[in-house]
Order: sequence, then C-alpha cells, then structure tokens
Amino acid sequence: MDDEPERTKRWEGGYERTWEVLKEDESGSLKATIDDILFKAKRKRLYEHHGQVRLGMMRHLYVVVDGSRTMDDQDLKPNRLTCTLKLLEYFVEEYFDQNPISQIGLIVTKSKRAEKMTELS
Repeated sequence: MDDEPERTKRWEGGYERTWEVLKEDESGSLKATIDDILFKAKRKRLYEHHGQVRLGMMRHLYVVVDGSRTMDDQDLKPNRLTCTLKLLEYFVEEYFDQNPISQIGLIVTKSKRAEKMTELS
C-alpha cells in the first residue's frame, strides 16, 4: 500500500489556481467576473438538465414576505428587505426557468395582517 503513488482526488485538483479566473474592472470590483461565472454555470446547468424538465406538471406557489419593521434591520447589508427582494427576484427567475407553465403569487405580511400583492400569474 505504501508503494502506490499518491493520487489527488478530483475535487482537490479543481481548486488549483482559481485566482487566475478573477479579473478586476476599472474600479477594482470583481462583480463582473462573478456575474459571468454565475451566468456560465446557470447556462451549463440548464443545458445539462434540459431533458429533465417536466412540462406536464403545473405548480401553484405563493411566496410570503415579511413586511414588518424588523426587515429594516441592517444585519444584512443594506437591510433585510433589500436582500430578501434581491433573492426573491433570483428565485422567481429560476422558478420559471425550471417550471415554465407554473404560477406564482406574492403575499406580504405586516402588522398582523396579510395582503395579497399579486394574484397567481
């Protein structure tokens, strides 16, 4: 056993020199590079799973968002509400990519009340 050459695992080799992929823009931000990496990963994932989309199933979903004062807390930058809305926007896009004939609606809760902001659409 000790005579065998040590092989690296596939996941160990995948992270070598990852910093070479990152490129800064004029302002020193990495956002454009990260967005490009995410876009390529999403496109690859959609290409790989395209045959597995089940068009015959229709899903109905209501997303409930907290609209109380605690959503103004700044433990997430800039605040919880902004982070929630950004993630919700991403979720809705992915939801319709994976469930093209489904419907989604939005309910906002505030002051012990729930208000339907959008119908299923």
